[in-house]
Amino acid sequence: MGKIVFAGAMSHVLDPDYYQRACGDEGRQKVTACMTEIARMGERFSATRADALIVVADDHLNAFSFNAVPALCVRIGRTVQRMKQDRAEAFDAVLEHMPDRYPLHEDLANQILERGLASGFDLAMSWEAPVDHAFLSPVNTMHGPRPIPPLVPIWVNCFVAPQPTPKRCFDFGRHLARVVGASPWNVGIIATGGLSHFPELSLPRVGETDTVFDRRLIHWMERGEHEPLQELTVGELHKTGEHEFLNWMVLLGAVSPARAQVRYFGELRRINLAAVEWSLP
Repeated sequence: MGKIVFAGAMSHVLDPDYYQRACGDEGRQKVTACMTEIARMGERFSATRADALIVVADDHLNAFSFNAVPALCVRIGRTVQRMKQDRAEAFDAVLEHMPDRYPLHEDLANQILERGLASGFDLAMSWEAPVDHAFLSPVNTMHGPRPIPPLVPIWVNCFVAPQPTPKRCFDFGRHLARVVGASPWNVGIIATGGLSHFPELSLPRVGETDTVFDRRLIHWMERGEHEPLQELTVGELHKTGEHEFLNWMVLLGAVSPARAQVRYFGELRRINLAAVEWSLP
């Protein structure tokens, strides 16, 4: 019987040079402190010797386009390539020093897809989509020079309306937990993004955060109170800059009723940074 042996969520723009430019010395200091805690989380994950790592993140219209925007998509195959761009944004340029290709856990991904149909999830799948900073910056920060286990990248549509609801994402996380529990593998899961911020798709609000709402989410996660989180609406997340919290909702469904431990929370005028870990039985 398989088991989820590690769970963590974290911001996914992890580049001190980017934050130096965007927020000055304070930005560099805070993202460095956040990255330090994420690296410590990675040490604890590596100690589990997990067979696979599920990474739940969002697409920044890099892997997909308006031709097709899947609500939930699982990357299948044996390997995945990192995204490459001739004129990458600053937070994607950080990928250039990272490995070009990563192993995938083909069997686990296929079971998530196949069992999803029986559980009411008609999941999209991709053989070719590359992974961007939302996946690779956290994974590489966690692992440093240590080997990276086979990945299962999962995309959540956090940007393009209509998005899946927080409750739908939570229920999908429950599906992931059932698949892992019926498997022979020990698995880690991370979710990436945020906390509150407004991307450049929302130009009038770039530079704003909603710390009050962030702390409300953190309070519920620390107490293991997942019911009010499932009652959130996509509109509430959009209004507060919490769009990427949909990724976190998938993780919460996978580990509920576990309680969160906040390893780092840092306020910045552009984005609030976080690193959170869950205590698992």
